[in-house]
Amino acid sequence: MMMNDLKDMITEYLQAVEKGLKLFEQKIGRRDILAAWHEGALPREGKLLDDVEYELHGIGCWLSFPEYEIDFDFGPNGRSDGFDLWKLNKYVKQFAERFPALQKAKQLEATFEQLKIYGIITQKYPQQSSLYFLN
Repeated sequence: MMMNDLKDMITEYLQAVEKGLKLFEQKIGRRDILAAWHEGALPREGKLLDDVEYELHGIGCWLSFPEYEIDFDFGPNGRSDGFDLWKLNKYVKQFAERFPALQKAKQLEATFEQLKIYGIITQKYPQQSSLYFLN
């Protein structure tokens, strides 16, 4: 049961990342937002819509939507479908009603380990990134 909850939550998290990237694409015509920032084509922080803010950092981005916040990092080759336990923990805390079984950090970590053991998630680029990806 908890493995399914975590898998569902990861899917939601990745959909939220995609929603943010689509907003960047609409605003600046591209999804490679870190490159745009480093080239000076995108400010480090700002608004994508009146009620959606962003802040770029290191290898990632923080987005604030009216209903939730999300923080994500880009993986190798510009991949945006990666995640780590810390960012998932920050995300799930905003949804205590929907994911009650995943609110305790130890339970979330144990369930994350189960997903690894069953091959549902893997660290595809362990030499380059600490991010995990759904299989």
